[in-house]
Order: sequence, then C-alpha cells, then structure tokens
Amino acid sequence: MSILAFEKFYVRWLEEMKHRFEKLRAALLQASLSEEEVVAVLVQACHSHYCEYMSEKIKLCKEDASFVVAGMWRTPLEAGFLWMGGWRPTTAVVLAYSLMGMQIESELQKLLEGIELPTMAALSARQLSMLDSLQQKLRVSEDDLSNRLAILQMLLADQQMAKATAANPPPSESNDFQDVREAMEPKLAGLRDLLAEAEQLRGETIQEMLQILRPIQAGQYALAAYEMTMAVRKLGNQREGKSHLAAVSSGAPTNIRELASQGDVDLLAKALETGVDPSEPDYDGRTPLHLAACEGHTECVSLLINKGADVNRKDNFGVTPLFEALRAGQDATAQILVESGAKTHLEDAGIELCRAAATGDIPYLSRLVKYGVDPNASDYGDRTPLHVAAAEGNTEAAAVLVREGADVLAKDRHGFTPLDEARVADDQATIRMMKRTFEVVSFRSETDHV
Repeated sequence: MSILAFEKFYVRWLEEMKHRFEKLRAALLQASLSEEEVVAVLVQACHSHYCEYMSEKIKLCKEDASFVVAGMWRTPLEAGFLWMGGWRPTTAVVLAYSLMGMQIESELQKLLEGIELPTMAALSARQLSMLDSLQQKLRVSEDDLSNRLAILQMLLADQQMAKATAANPPPSESNDFQDVREAMEPKLAGLRDLLAEAEQLRGETIQEMLQILRPIQAGQYALAAYEMTMAVRKLGNQREGKSHLAAVSSGAPTNIRELASQGDVDLLAKALETGVDPSEPDYDGRTPLHLAACEGHTECVSLLINKGADVNRKDNFGVTPLFEALRAGQDATAQILVESGAKTHLEDAGIELCRAAATGDIPYLSRLVKYGVDPNASDYGDRTPLHVAAAEGNTEAAAVLVREGADVLAKDRHGFTPLDEARVADDQATIRMMKRTFEVVSFRSETDHV
C-alpha cells in the first residue's frame, strides 16, 4: 500500500470507527449484567475494525518503515507520544487501572453495599492479578524492542554508511544514492522487523485485555481508549490549524506537494503564482509532479508541466513521475507525461519486468513495454521477462512480451532460452506460440536475405 493510499484509508477508517463507537456508547447506556452479550458483539465489531487498521499499517511498513515509525499520518502532537509507530502496550494496562480508580470514586457506596456492578470499578482480585502479570510481561517486551531500536539507530553510523557518505562527489553534491541505499537497506529491513513485532505486541495486548475484562467492562474500556485517542487527535488538529493560519497570514507558500497529491488544481495554481519551485522535492526527493502523476490528477500534471516542472526528475530511489504513473495504473497522466518528453529511465528495468511477469500482472507489464521499457531487459541472471513468464506458465504474459518484440531465443547466464523454460514447464500453449513466432521471424529473415 502506498503512503497516499494509506492516508486516504485512515480517514475512511476513522469515520467508520466513529459510527461503531456511537453504537457501543448507546448500548452501554442501556447495559446491565443481563445484556452483556449485546455489548460483547459490539466490542468485537470495534476490535475487528481496529485489526483492519493494524493489517494495513503492517503492509505500509513494508513500503515505508520510516513513515510508520514517525507516525506521519497523525498530527505532530499524536506523533510525539508514539512508540514504535503506535501506542505503547503498557498504556493499555495503565488505562484499565485509571478507569478502575475513577469509577470506584463514583460508585464507592454501591460497592460498600455489596451491589454487583458490571463496571471497571468491580475488577476482581483475579482480574487485577492478570492485569499485573500482563503489565510485567509487556515491560520486558517493550524494553527488548526499545533496546534493539537503540542499537539499530546507533548502527546508522557504521562503517558501511560512513564509506557510502565519503564518496567522491559526496551525496550532498550528487544525485547518485546507490551506495547510500545499499548501506541503508539492512537498517530499514531491521526497522521493518521491529515495527512488525511492535504491532504484533499491540495486537496481543488487546486480545489479552478483552479476555481479562467482562463484556461490559471491555466496552467501557474500549470506549475510553477511543475517546482518549480522539481527544489527543482533535487537540493536535487545533494546534496545527493555528500554525497553518499563522503561515497563511505571514504569506508563507502553501505546500504544493500536498495540493498536487490531493488534486486541488485551483489552489495549486495560486501557490505556483507565488514563485515556488514547481519541482520542489520532499524528504524522499518526490516532486509535486511525482505525487500528481501517481494519483492520476491530470489537470495538476498539465499545470505543473506548463509551469516548468522537470518531467524526468528522479526521486531518491531513482523513480521518475512517468514510472509513478505506470506503477499506479494512471494511463491518462502517463500519456500527458510522454507527450511532454517524459521517459521511464527505470533502474533495474529487467528486475521490474521479471517481477511483473512472475506475478502475471498483465496490465502493469503491458504499460511498461508500451511506454518504452525494453521487453528484453534482463535481471541479474540475464533472465528476460519472457524467461520468467515461460517458467511460471504465464502464457498471457508471454504473449504480451512476444507481441512487443521479446526474443524467444534470448539466453540467460546458463544458456537457457525462454523456449527451453516453456519446455521444462511443459506449457504447450506457450511452446506453440513461441514456435510460431520463431518461424515467422526466421521466414522474414530469409526473405530479406533473398
């Protein structure tokens, strides 16, 4: 999942979560010990919806771990209190104790009279013991993850990174980040693993809390957690709103990357009139044109190009706006870019084509070759995408490649051809198609010779 897709998902997810908790709040107002089952169903619905958010966040970790650990889809206030890209698991236990203390104050007389209550004020000795055990376990797990993160952060300055940043010319004066990327990749992989473990720990914490608490207690607990989260978010939004108003009143230019990604062409045009650079990059080197192309905002793409945006500007990962459009399936923006002189300039084109061929992603494969990626580009083993399609039995992918000029007799480093791969896979349809192609090419060659 891309960052922009996740941000849109999060907005929709929050709105749906609001509706679910409105139902839970209404049920809790009517709840009694005899109605625990109704509340239990609503709590489970809220939990399932939260699990959907956790799942999408884990997917995003694989795409951009640094974005997740910084909590950049949240307000700065919220992000300031994050641990490993989310809430610290031990806060779940602290909230339970806080609710218990608060409710004991309001319901002390009923407790003294021995009235059975379904609230957090009536946590049993067994429940308290389980909460204590959970808290101790979480502290150990949190300390382990935090220590491993600290080690990973220190390794940012290891010998491999020092060597990569001591290149001539230095990274500050060059657009070649290949050595830096290679030095950073194991660190980012470690960060992804830590974030996945932290998210798993949060998920396990919620499960254990729901097992410890009775249904109505769980409902009150879940509602309190939701309200606390929303309160911090709203306070963060108010603080950001003031900052934004201050920026506008001082004449500061609007973030044109955000406007481009949202497709707000009118505000983008006004922002560009202030003289801001139409190719102003973000921390990853992505320009407004990268973001508009990825989202398919054709008017913004045309506007940026007319204002002088560099159509072939690469981000820090070597990706051009055209490749962003192709990867996202935005044919209309891709066409505008090509007509304006854009090229894919795709690094590791063979690897990208082979990946598409292996997964059978025909639309993506077709777009790549249509917009100039060589169908005979090879991977590190000199395998072309046609080798891969034949080996995987993806006849449709093979047909697309052959139609676009892929060589059925291209040899990999072991001397195998795509036709050989098809024979090994016993893919008769691909074999027949390749043989027909070979015969046609041979006939044309002989005719030309004569």
